[in-house]
Amino acid sequence: MIKKTPAELSVMKSLAFLAVVFQSALLYVMNDRYPHAEEAIMISILFQVVKFSAPVFVFLVGFHIAQQNEAIHYSRYMAHKWRELIIPYITWSSIYFVFSHPHAWEAMKQLLLGEAAPHLWYVVMIIQFHLLIGAIVPFFRWLNEKKYWKLFIIVSAIIYMSFVTFISPFVQSKSYVHYIDRTFLSYFFYFGLGGMAAYTLPAWRKFVIRAIPLNTFLFLSLFIFVGYELFTSQSIFSIDLTTITYLKPSMVLYVTSEIFLLYGLSITIVQTKSLLYTALRFVSRYTYGAYIGHVFFLSMFVSIIPTTMYSLLQAVMLFAMTTIASIGICYMIHATPFSLLFIGQARERRTISIPIFSKLKKGVPS
Repeated sequence: MIKKTPAELSVMKSLAFLAVVFQSALLYVMNDRYPHAEEAIMISILFQVVKFSAPVFVFLVGFHIAQQNEAIHYSRYMAHKWRELIIPYITWSSIYFVFSHPHAWEAMKQLLLGEAAPHLWYVVMIIQFHLLIGAIVPFFRWLNEKKYWKLFIIVSAIIYMSFVTFISPFVQSKSYVHYIDRTFLSYFFYFGLGGMAAYTLPAWRKFVIRAIPLNTFLFLSLFIFVGYELFTSQSIFSIDLTTITYLKPSMVLYVTSEIFLLYGLSITIVQTKSLLYTALRFVSRYTYGAYIGHVFFLSMFVSIIPTTMYSLLQAVMLFAMTTIASIGICYMIHATPFSLLFIGQARERRTISIPIFSKLKKGVPS
């Protein structure tokens, strides 16, 4: 059993998904459509703005895991995650293999490392947190009982910044060291931040709202600094967006500030009860399947986007078409027997809860 998920988390999840799709569209246009220097600068700026997706997803997973309020039946939990996360991952990876035609050994390597498509590294990374749930949940409860959350976040921030400072030179290298970017160690701070938010939700909400004025100034300052780093590290005629990595100190500060702003924005959207809120709630039901499949749909649409229009407009059109197709197809698949294969959801999920957790009697081993 888990506690009821706050509505703002569904909004954040949808915003993170939309950011991923927009990143993919911007990357394609930048790398394959060769925009003019002026357009490349605009694309780079927008790419920076939406470069929050993976840390936000990790934050949300930390929040959800921290919500577990009963003893965990580990084998049932992992069986559920196998159905929910890994089966769709294998299915979509197999589809991507059809286009890349890797050898058997290479396909196995890509599957284990999340390399069948550029965005699948996230699944390899996030499943590691689920594998460690047996240690994470008791630790979170201990932190809460001892009232150590503030100390934990401060210490985690110091350790994480030191870790990122050390590994950042290796992230862009060609050696196997760069695969550290898909280990849970590279994102544990955002996960812990999500855990703290779940346990201290009223205080967390109040802090996020009160901090908006100061945090907005901080975010804009960091945005300028991160942009300065990008444009001074390479020529504006050969901008490489893949160099904008999460694993450098400036990006850690920038993304953390953006997470606070996004949480405040999500609360505001929930309070409006507008059409936007309704749409984002709908999108949130299908984000995982749409996330792992969106590159497939994007590759289908690239050939029909005219090359004569502005590059930025091409990216926006590609983003809109990919988003609609990804969510629309997942919505339709949800009503079929193939839903478990592609989106990790059973048809009866809305009406039947899956007993992932069992309350253990004292003295009885799990």
